[in-house]
Amino acid sequence: MSARLCALAFACTVACGSTFAYGPNGHMEVGAIADAMIAGTPTATQVRKILGSTLRTASVWADCAKGVSPTTFKYGGEGRYAECAIYENAASERQMEAFVRRNVGNCTSRFNNTEPCHKQYHYTDVAVQRVAYEKGKVGTTDQDVVSAIAATIAVLQGKPCPPPFDITSKKEALRLLSHYVGDIHQPLHVVAVYVDATGKVVDPDEDPFDADTETHGGNDLLIGSKKLHGEWDTVASSLASQPPSAALMTLARAVPVTAGDMSGWSTAWATETLTDGKVAFDGVTYAAADAHHHHGVTLPAGYSKLKTDVQRKEIARAGARLAQVLTAIWH
Repeated sequence: MSARLCALAFACTVACGSTFAYGPNGHMEVGAIADAMIAGTPTATQVRKILGSTLRTASVWADCAKGVSPTTFKYGGEGRYAECAIYENAASERQMEAFVRRNVGNCTSRFNNTEPCHKQYHYTDVAVQRVAYEKGKVGTTDQDVVSAIAATIAVLQGKPCPPPFDITSKKEALRLLSHYVGDIHQPLHVVAVYVDATGKVVDPDEDPFDADTETHGGNDLLIGSKKLHGEWDTVASSLASQPPSAALMTLARAVPVTAGDMSGWSTAWATETLTDGKVAFDGVTYAAADAHHHHGVTLPAGYSKLKTDVQRKEIARAGARLAQVLTAIWH
């Protein structure tokens, strides 16, 4: 996700606060919405049996696992984030360490081959010019969030885990799914803008592709000292209430079940987020790149309200879809 220098990933989390899509409160809101939607059903019983906890609690596990060093495979995040405290015991840390060890180096990417594999599971970077998610386009990979969600669903269905993913249990798969569904509904985890050195938006799918035009999920786009990605990670308190507000639950309950086979649901969700998330770049202007390929950005009037409106819709969708996919598996 946001921290793209693997050796410093967790340290960057502390400094920039932008590693968690929607922030931990946003992810937990997605899980809480799903918990509420499945309450009292056989699906809820199955979730509790597998997790021993709620989807709200499980939803941050995949990001807490980023506290594991990709070289020593030791967890080093103790005390940094309250939401990870539940996993900061010997048994749980071993589980996070085992997951990272199995998934840190089992994939490569034409577009981003410097980040540990398990961190690439959280996002895709489809150019703003595209009208649909299509594997093979710049920014898509076999280990992106679209494929990661499909892999976790397969494991929960009792099917073999497709490579390059190495998910060894339904508990691990459910923890990951509860997080990745939130990720795929965060616009800057799906739609990306590619900008040349002069600040001009370019189409990366027009050859030749220039890696220097990548903005890494908006992490190379700066509003003063804050990353645009971090701006979208931050959610208003009204979108992170516990329990979820009646208004947010009403939105979630109105979300229709995705059409087609579950194996294609994540592709449909990515296309929807790509379509609706393009507004994140509407009216934004970009300064010329600095020595680190960072661009200062200027946001249009009304941007904060636009962001909150989009987040409200996407968080509701994410919670509903997490509930729907689990209900489809364990109805």
